[in-house]
Amino acid sequence: MFLENLSLENFKNYSSSSFSFSPKLNFIYGENGNGKTNILEAISMLCYTRSFLLNSDNDCVKYGNNNFNIKGEFTSGININSTLRYSYNKDTASKSLLYGNDKVTRLNEFIGSFPLIVLSPGDLKLSMGTPLDKRRNFDLLISQVSRLYFDDLKSYTKVIKQKNSLLKENLVNRKYSSKDLKNMLGLWNEELVSFGIKILLRRLDFIEEFRSYQAECFNRIAGSSYLPVINYESDINTDSDNLGIDALRRSYSELLESKMDTEIKRGISLAGPHRDNYIFLMEKNGDLFDMRTFASQGEHKTFVVSLKLAEFGFIKDNIANSNIGDPILLLDDIFSELDKGRIKKISSLITGFNQVFLTTTDKEYMDTLREDFDEISAYHITKELPSLVNQL
Repeated sequence: MFLENLSLENFKNYSSSSFSFSPKLNFIYGENGNGKTNILEAISMLCYTRSFLLNSDNDCVKYGNNNFNIKGEFTSGININSTLRYSYNKDTASKSLLYGNDKVTRLNEFIGSFPLIVLSPGDLKLSMGTPLDKRRNFDLLISQVSRLYFDDLKSYTKVIKQKNSLLKENLVNRKYSSKDLKNMLGLWNEELVSFGIKILLRRLDFIEEFRSYQAECFNRIAGSSYLPVINYESDINTDSDNLGIDALRRSYSELLESKMDTEIKRGISLAGPHRDNYIFLMEKNGDLFDMRTFASQGEHKTFVVSLKLAEFGFIKDNIANSNIGDPILLLDDIFSELDKGRIKKISSLITGFNQVFLTTTDKEYMDTLREDFDEISAYHITKELPSLVNQL
């Protein structure tokens, strides 16, 4: 799959601009603030239905206007043409996504249809990030290859919100007796166990499956002296002798029961996959060390770059039997964060990828990329004329 054409209307600093892209490498350069990242952000909104920067739709409307429109024309692996249109109106606070002529009303039926991987400077902090940052990254990754996982996650999140609403209401109003409250919480907990165990098992399977993809990418960037490791941390007992569904159900149910009094006092749900964490480690000479505590800045960057690039192979292999085609890769100004040796190795690695978009302030990086790419389309984004794109 690749993006052939992109049109922006009243989006960020673009009044009315159109872009035609190469199916391989698209090199987008210009000074900071000229709108390079805005192009990638628009692509992510078409594929993810939200900004990879987590900006609100309202913030993406060009100053002085009340709406924006994004249009993307894609070609899949079997030469099927598809058009996506993403629109937002500030006055009505409403957005619309059209897939062809059909309005997308159910995200679970769309997610993964246009697979995408994004690596930005913000992602380079992932190894030092919060559990929420890590869950969000891997939830999006798994959801792009498993709509069942996305459905379970959506259902679980809905139950958590309902349970939290009950806990907060009771904390403020004390309108329920202890017995009635615990009975109601018990019903919500049964729902949480039902969806939560499915999420937990899929995440544990993912960890095992993903390990080899990241190890290969890490080896190609940094050599074999170190090995990246991701472990899963949960209050639910996930020991190897407790991984049967029935055993996990009992463990999760017992955990929720033990936390109930504390949850009532604090007015919030305290146990389950929404509180779990991915632990990033490095193995050297058979010893494991925690990235947050012992890794250098360079090791953090290499770990995360290898992780994000490994997502390409993971998605590609998991959708190989579909008609979707390989994912698109967006690299937003990451070369400025890396040394020349790593840049060269990353260039060599991504030459085997599908369509790549790369933004930078430094045009000279194109010389390094030319050593690995036969086909490069370069675009110079200028501040004076943000709608003007010069193809070199």
